[in-house]
Amino acid sequence: MILTLLRYPKTNKLNTPYKMVNSALLNGEQLLIQTVDKKLALTTHRLMVKYSHWAYFGQKSLMLEDIISWEMKKTSKNLYFGLSLTMAFMVYFNDSFALLSGFFLMLYMMTRQRRVHVKSTHGVVILPLEVEEKRMSNLIDMVRQAQQNRKSQLATTPVTGN
Repeated sequence: MILTLLRYPKTNKLNTPYKMVNSALLNGEQLLIQTVDKKLALTTHRLMVKYSHWAYFGQKSLMLEDIISWEMKKTSKNLYFGLSLTMAFMVYFNDSFALLSGFFLMLYMMTRQRRVHVKSTHGVVILPLEVEEKRMSNLIDMVRQAQQNRKSQLATTPVTGN
């Protein structure tokens, strides 16, 4: 018997999880590009990001017309910084906590990576990629082109009301 973190694992006959990035496409939507690990997918209508396999709300999708801007930032785990500050305050009780504070601060600084932050009307989404800036510009250009195609398609489509 295989133990899993989920109480009742949801899989299909091929033993793959139901919640894939490209699982539910809208009408007329086509997949343009997808990463090998299926964490990021670009379609004709949306940019879809999957954060973790075990999280119930681990998938976000942004409509291309809602994307405002892109930004490259260095990000890290805030948990490491919080533990560093906590251990720094604990130095009041025992001086040995200074070593732990320095350890967590170094861990915070060493795990910083350049990530792409996508700003939209609904908030900020951080893409789960660690790539060079040259290759990221190719992805950004592809998303901008898909975004322009989507906006032109929405402009030419007549609005039907009830």
